Amino acid sequence: MMQLCRLVYFYYNYSLFSEIGVGQLLRLMQGGLLLDMMAVAYGFLLYYIMVGVGQFLPSRVEEYGWYRGVRHAAYFVPYVLFTFANISDAGYYPFVYRRINRDVFSEFEGANFGSLYGEFIVDYWPLTVAFALIILLGVFGYRMVRFERKPIGDTLSWRDGLLPLILVIVLLPFWYLGGKSFSDLMALSARYMSDFKQFPIVLNSPVTILKDGSERQEYSFFSEAELSRHFTPYYKAAPLSDSDTLFGSMRGRNVVIIQMESMAKEFVGFFNKETSSGHSLTPFLDRLLPETLYAQYGFASGKRSIDSFPAIYISMPTFGATFNNRSRLERDFEHYTSYDTGLPRSLKESGYDLKFYHGDREGMMGFFEMLERVGVEKQYTAESYDKEYTDAANDRIGMAGSAVHDLPFGLAMAKDIETLKQPFGAFYFSLSNHNPFVLPDEFEEKFEGRSLPIHRTVQYADFALEKFFERVKEEPWYQNTLFVLTADHTSVSDEPLYQCLPGKSAVPIAFFDPQGKLKGCVDEYVVQHTDILPTLLYLLGITDPVLSYGANIFDKKAEHIGLNFYYNQYLLFAKEVTVAMTPYGEVRVEAPVARLQTGPGADVMPNDSIVAHYTHLLQAIVQDYNHRVHRTSFSITDVVPKESDQ
Repeated sequence: MMQLCRLVYFYYNYSLFSEIGVGQLLRLMQGGLLLDMMAVAYGFLLYYIMVGVGQFLPSRVEEYGWYRGVRHAAYFVPYVLFTFANISDAGYYPFVYRRINRDVFSEFEGANFGSLYGEFIVDYWPLTVAFALIILLGVFGYRMVRFERKPIGDTLSWRDGLLPLILVIVLLPFWYLGGKSFSDLMALSARYMSDFKQFPIVLNSPVTILKDGSERQEYSFFSEAELSRHFTPYYKAAPLSDSDTLFGSMRGRNVVIIQMESMAKEFVGFFNKETSSGHSLTPFLDRLLPETLYAQYGFASGKRSIDSFPAIYISMPTFGATFNNRSRLERDFEHYTSYDTGLPRSLKESGYDLKFYHGDREGMMGFFEMLERVGVEKQYTAESYDKEYTDAANDRIGMAGSAVHDLPFGLAMAKDIETLKQPFGAFYFSLSNHNPFVLPDEFEEKFEGRSLPIHRTVQYADFALEKFFERVKEEPWYQNTLFVLTADHTSVSDEPLYQCLPGKSAVPIAFFDPQGKLKGCVDEYVVQHTDILPTLLYLLGITDPVLSYGANIFDKKAEHIGLNFYYNQYLLFAKEVTVAMTPYGEVRVEAPVARLQTGPGADVMPNDSIVAHYTHLLQAIVQDYNHRVHRTSFSITDVVPKESDQ
């Protein structure tokens, strides 16, 4: 069953694993067998006990209805759950490039899973069929097993006792493996892989849920003194030179941050003129971006929406943590929420009126709760929308009918912003460009279909954004506002250029000033989500010291990198190189990719000193992050560099 699920996982996502041939696939299946046996040993433990112990009991006990019922359940419950986890994970993989873990339940906190799965059963019908066939195969196999035995008095023959003995001997090593850390198990399986990207094939979903890689891990690449010299997550805005006129040049401006759901760089025609063939999905963004200060090489700091919020608003990557999963945070990331600085707090202390806008229900995925920790006190949600627009039933998205489409919600937000006192901070997270990629009825014929379902909702999201700007550009506050536009993460993809490590993290990042004082292209280095906070503080002239894993994009002397975590590895993207590191410390280096990290012709491996520099930088960042999670904290009092380190 586990290997069948692995084959479904592989072939359903074949376009993402096309470099894997039959020989390598068989080798990966061999590597996964160890983890499969561990999962089976734990998941079917009760079943094995009942089969084994049942032979020592009087034969009539095994014929009791309750005993047979429990034995049936001990087999079919884990069988169905394991199959369901593996098969549904095959559909989730193109969005996050990893196996699911326990975080998946908190990632969709507040969602109606029953309604969601009702839609997914239809949308992902090949997986539904595969699930049904594997379940039927399990039923057929189970019916072939005969549990009856002939009683021999009240004693057990040696032949009858042989099976449980063999079963215990065979399963003992796998129960022992269950006590190993996730990184130890990965190390055992790594020798079967030719590339880190093959981790998801070796793994299985029950194992990643049971042992989700969150076990306490300590890194000691450097001594404490060496670590602070390599990296400290600290930022304090200041002029970059005596003649710096940009610092504080936008003091008192309103700030509007727009996170566009799944609006990957791949979908934006402005960045893909070589491949869009004049048929861009984003005509409005194509016109707007030349009027902004945009990153040529922009990177998200995560693969999930819940990764983008800490990165943008706190300048902090997640590296596998999930801020809305309290139990996991307390267990595995105990100091993760110890941060006490952030963009909202700095704005609030400077007199800003703050509000979060999101077209789903209150509490969805914990977004507002995280922002509330750093100073946001108000929100406008689907409930707020319903109170103002009582005939809003047609504005609903298909995802359980709980969310509001981008166009009506964006226009409602534009109206509500008028109630904020200037200067204000408005933080908007859009929604429509998300699975199951449903359009409002009146737009079904307006946007053409392309190779992926998301292509239609990309067009709708761009259209909705255009209408929002048309609505607000006549408002008196518009000219006094600094807009930040980005995507929360990338999504499903079929463009060859983006089928690589940096491509799966590439998003637009742009700063738009209606007065035209910020304009141009940042192409000397890469830009990431965590750079937004320090850049805004610099422009606004706010000098509060803050935690920051990013850099001011105007500071040419700072380290400019992109950080992410997928394929079960820490990733660093620079203009010169890509560095990947597994949780157990193995490092691999790749040349930069033209058009995603560097210009044409510059996509060559750098010299050893540059490779060593960025390798040490990634190790230092991961070690610093790890130590703050487990030992100290992300509080500014623990982040401010000691005078000896400055």
